[in-house]
Amino acid sequence: MSTLVRIGVVELAAGVLTGWLMVLASEERGRRRWGIVAPHRIRQGHIDLLMMGTILVAVGAAVDDPPLLAAVAIVAGSWIAPLLFFPLARWPQAGDAAVYKLLDRAGFVLLSAGWVVLAAHVLTA
Repeated sequence: MSTLVRIGVVELAAGVLTGWLMVLASEERGRRRWGIVAPHRIRQGHIDLLMMGTILVAVGAAVDDPPLLAAVAIVAGSWIAPLLFFPLARWPQAGDAAVYKLLDRAGFVLLSAGWVVLAAHVLTA
């Protein structure tokens, strides 16, 4: 089994577990207790973890020998992007912080570069 498939399954498991955060965020009492002011951010992170995990499983099953740097970039971006939604559920203003913006942009750069390199690899294989 490929490393991408394994990591994708772990990400799917994380996404499933964040379903419990969805339950928490769906109840007024839970939102008040945990200071959740933007519950839609939990939904975004939850869905993003599930989608990214599914994509990693699919590409891990479809591409026999992906370039290492592309795979590392895709995996890193696939975790960074969804996880950045969760802090925004409690602290929406965190999205304005320089470190948040840096991480957000880094995740997109990693995903963009990783997928372009992987696509070139697949097209020339």
